[in-house]
Amino acid sequence: MTDRDPQDPCLDSAPTPVTPTPFGIPWSIWFWGTLISAAGATFAVAPIHAARVLRADLDPVAEPWARMFGLMLIAYSLAYHVAGWTGARTYMRASVVLRLCSPLAIGALVLAGALPKSWMVIGVADAAGALWTSAELAWRPKAKTA
Repeated sequence: MTDRDPQDPCLDSAPTPVTPTPFGIPWSIWFWGTLISAAGATFAVAPIHAARVLRADLDPVAEPWARMFGLMLIAYSLAYHVAGWTGARTYMRASVVLRLCSPLAIGALVLAGALPKSWMVIGVADAAGALWTSAELAWRPKAKTA
């Protein structure tokens, strides 16, 4: 057996680019990412129908922008899937804070008359998901360092 030069690149010593989640499957993150993906796909494919479900009128002139919004939602949802896949606890903790602020932002837009009241359901669902993620992060043990 020969000694290897530590500077010599080798697949055996290469770091694994994606590691399994160290504390189990973060179901809340996966669920939220899937929900956002579905909403994004709906807006990208059928924006007028998606807006109708949310009781919002969508001017046909704004349809391309609504489709772009759907594509942006899909891209945003990928961050949740990657966080769930890699066990990125920092991203998950940050998502809890941001998602708890969602009802406040949506509520302000509803009070200002910029959104219909039915959109508050999204804010409440977002906050509930944030609490679920927070409970998962608190319940699951931290990854063990070797």
